[in-house]
Amino acid sequence: MDKFKPLTDNYGRRITYLRISVTDRCNLRCVYCMPEKGISLLNHDEIISYEIILRLVSVLAKHGVNKIRITGGEPLVRKGLAGFIESISGISGIKDVSLTTNGVLLERYARELYDAGLKRINISLDSLKEDIFRKITRTGSLKDVITGINLAKNMGFNPIKINTVLIKGINDGEIIDFVDFARKLELNLRFIEYMPIGGNIAEAVLSKEIEEKISSAYDGFSLINRNKKDKDGAGVLENSVSKEFGFKDCGAVIGFISPLSRHFCGDCSRLRLTASGNLRLCLFYDTEYNIKDILNETDDEIIFEKISEFIKLKEYKHNFNEKAKKQESLLWANDFMNEIGG
Repeated sequence: MDKFKPLTDNYGRRITYLRISVTDRCNLRCVYCMPEKGISLLNHDEIISYEIILRLVSVLAKHGVNKIRITGGEPLVRKGLAGFIESISGISGIKDVSLTTNGVLLERYARELYDAGLKRINISLDSLKEDIFRKITRTGSLKDVITGINLAKNMGFNPIKINTVLIKGINDGEIIDFVDFARKLELNLRFIEYMPIGGNIAEAVLSKEIEEKISSAYDGFSLINRNKKDKDGAGVLENSVSKEFGFKDCGAVIGFISPLSRHFCGDCSRLRLTASGNLRLCLFYDTEYNIKDILNETDDEIIFEKISEFIKLKEYKHNFNEKAKKQESLLWANDFMNEIGG
């Protein structure tokens, strides 16, 4: 038997996590994801096929990739998603398959997804007030998302993670509302710092501000499951980008994903596949590598070796500081989040 060869970058980091964007289409137009008029979408024949994705995952799974997240655009707008998830879950070596959705179509597809084997789900939700929800998403119904969350909870999805991006002057007054919502349903709520992607120019609400506000409002709010320290001495989960807190009186978890205020790049194990079939080594660098032709190879080891060469080009950390200097121009970040896959 050949010796196991992990997929490793030049900094010794093993790649174990692949995020797959199955479409660049979305039924919302969130302000931090794409421009109001939308973008030029890929043609149908430009979208990577499920068959090619499954080939890639089967190769990478032999070399240590064991965690898959399905993203978009909005993944639920692509036909045949449940069958694809069932297939990807059946690949030897894959231990964890999850999905990120805006929740609008969740009521329609939750049962199908659950029966296909999906048990973990992330739902993006940036306001609990209809008018602010519409201001951020530009379309869609908050009621549909809340219905989807409750259905997923009752169906047994676990964990259910709510991803919330706070923007100063828009939804930053809802911090406690969101915490109460998470406590009531015992959800995992994650506040994500607003990121400079696709020309976004807005003032982020930093994790420390949110953490302090929650700490002052609730007794028994404390760090949980810490097993290592970051360079600043803050607790962080092993192989996690999230700093997480819990409560003594309920099972809700409050997490903070802080790409602006706390570097978590040192332990990065991620790789991204875009809807067009390109590998993206970092969310914040626009360079991508087309792998469709590589996956036409019949020898899995040749595919692995070629992809390994790309992985060696992975940067050690993101380039927020460089991009921040260019914020006076809307061209400072070319790719919108719906194209990348988050």
